[in-house]
Amino acid sequence: MKNQYFEQDVRFMSRKVSLLLVLSFTLFQDVSSAPSSKCEVKASCSESASCQITRNITVNPGLKIPPNCAINVRRKGNIHTWQQAKQQIGGSKGSLDLVLQEKGKSKNGKYICQCTAVHFTRAVNLLWGSSSPNIISKDKKNELECVFSAWPLPAVVNWYKDKLPNTNRVRLPLMNGTKGIYQSLEKIRVNEEEAIRSVLRFPLGSEEHEGFYTCSVVDSIQGWSSNKSYMVQLIFICPRPQPPTTSTSMVSANKLSNVSLTCLVDSDETGCPDELHWYKNNDHVPLASSKKYNIVVKHTHSKCKQEFILNIFNVTKVDEGNYSCQWKCEYEDTTKASIVLKVST
Repeated sequence: MKNQYFEQDVRFMSRKVSLLLVLSFTLFQDVSSAPSSKCEVKASCSESASCQITRNITVNPGLKIPPNCAINVRRKGNIHTWQQAKQQIGGSKGSLDLVLQEKGKSKNGKYICQCTAVHFTRAVNLLWGSSSPNIISKDKKNELECVFSAWPLPAVVNWYKDKLPNTNRVRLPLMNGTKGIYQSLEKIRVNEEEAIRSVLRFPLGSEEHEGFYTCSVVDSIQGWSSNKSYMVQLIFICPRPQPPTTSTSMVSANKLSNVSLTCLVDSDETGCPDELHWYKNNDHVPLASSKKYNIVVKHTHSKCKQEFILNIFNVTKVDEGNYSCQWKCEYEDTTKASIVLKVST
């Protein structure tokens, strides 16, 4: 349901931006073609009941104003663009920048006074973003947030995920529902300024959510565009280590063959385990790499788990027995897992 509302809001905002462009074109067309009318760029609309703001447009302040619109200032100078006009006229009240006022008579002789509020485009600005790096842990929900201001207000905020902080390659934005991740989008006000807030919500924490997340906005009208991006690193914290495990409790091997015994052991950011050892039967001295044994630690696809492997070469009946891998860490109980080796003649 949230996804449906999000899509409806995006479509509404997109139509709003398109409507602003249409109104802008229509306004300039009306000003240039209306008979016996007088167009003037002002700071505010005339204080008259018959002369009120009826429309709003958004313009690029660097573009030229309609050529037949007057600007009544003492030092007119070379005023060609909306920005130059505002510098000479002064600021307006509220969020609008200027007013385009048209007075005159219509074809049927009636008095016309029409005002259009002129809003300047404003570059995209990041008002707020989640702290980086941001921590996630197993079985806990998390969310990332970006808040942008601009005018016109952006209709879409895209999120991207990367394993490394590389934004130079072409990539597709995250789709709602990808790995249980959903985005919500809402319009808010921050210090009397309209803004758009995007929240990326995660399901229960998982290592697969770790990475670099970028929220990105591109805002544009004809002849003008602005963009802004913000990156947050999401780090998964490994859960408290659990005892070692094995995929099987017994391994059978032929005489003079080579055998590998594997334990899956947990690791975490504190440096655990401090020690890993293989023992045979009830020996108190751990096995060591030699011509008979080769002991290795192998990384897995998870940063929270390792494979602790004991390779035994040219096995015979003498090598039969119970092999245990022991996990040791300061302030933690010593834990182990065992595998029984059987050698056939």
